[in-house]
Parts: sequence; C-alpha cells; structure tokens
Amino acid sequence: MESQKIKELLEKYDAGETSLTDEKALREYFQNNEVTDNLKTYQLLFAYSEKTGAQKMEREVEMPASKQGNRYLWTAIAASIILVVGLFFFQNKPMEMNQSDLGTIQDKEEALQKSMEALKMVSELMNEGKENLIYLKEFNNTKDKFIKTE
Repeated sequence: MESQKIKELLEKYDAGETSLTDEKALREYFQNNEVTDNLKTYQLLFAYSEKTGAQKMEREVEMPASKQGNRYLWTAIAASIILVVGLFFFQNKPMEMNQSDLGTIQDKEEALQKSMEALKMVSELMNEGKENLIYLKEFNNTKDKFIKTE
C-alpha cells in the first residue's frame, strides 16, 4: 500500500503539484527505505537535493558598488526637470474668439468663391491620396496571378 502512495506522490511531484509536506515524505522514504530499480533515479534525485540543501556558503561575497544606478537616477531627475520647464514655458494659452474671427462673409459672390477654393483644395488632397492606390491595384493583380481564390 505504501508503494502505491509513493507512486501517487511521485506523479504529483512530476506534475509540480506536491506540497512541502509531500516532498518531505518522499525525501524521508527514499532516504530510509530500499527502493526498486525503477525508482533508483528518484532516490538519487532526493539524495542529491538533501546533500546540496545542507551545504552552506562560508565566504562573504561583496558586490561592487554600482555607478550605473546613480547615472540612471540623475538622468531621470534631469528628464523630469526638462519636462516641467517645457510645460511651464510652452503651454498653449487658449485662444479668444472674436466675432470678426468667425469667418462669416456677407457678400454672396465672395462666399461662393471661398467655398469653391475650399472644395478645390479638398479635391486636390483626395487626388493625391488616390495616386497611391495604383500601386495597391498592381499588387493585387500580381497577387491574384499567384494565388487563385475561387
């Protein structure tokens, strides 16, 4: 019966689902009992973990002082100061709207002329964007030659 329980614990151990008490029970079992040949690898594994867990570091290890940490700190402080100064000096002040700034035109002919100019400008911008679509059409034609979609 104990062999079946150990096999279940080993399956849980392989799946990474054991608790510390389960692992302690496995360690004690493999340390105190004779095991079959198919479980010898687990006995070696738990013996090794027990041996290395008992080792202690005797020498003090001193890490060199990091000068990069200070460099990052001062870089972050400088960036923050530049950001605050930039926001203070270059903030956009709200524009005040006057009645004369609304762009209303009283003369019908002048209003028609300004509307035509605005529509012409929009038309030119649309045509500029349309010129690039020629390349897309050529790409699709070439793609269709190689990839048949039916």
